[in-house]
Amino acid sequence: MTNDMLIADFVVTTVRERDYELDRALTTAKFRASMDRKLGIVLTRHDFCRFSVALTADVPYGTIQERDQAHHTQTLSHEGQLAA
Repeated sequence: MTNDMLIADFVVTTVRERDYELDRALTTAKFRASMDRKLGIVLTRHDFCRFSVALTADVPYGTIQERDQAHHTQTLSHEGQLAA
């Protein structure tokens, strides 16, 4: 990606926290993207606890591209905790 604008990079411990932080970051990203209508949104899952949201010209305006870089070996506990 070139000339990206990082909106958020965060680590979470629960599903509820993940959903809250993603919603907040995507709302901010959509607002900022609407200012010039040239940048799209990239949502990256780096692992099961870390996520980032960025604006980039590599993605068309109005599009959210999801990138999953996590190794798929982690599960959720019954309490909604992100467990190893």
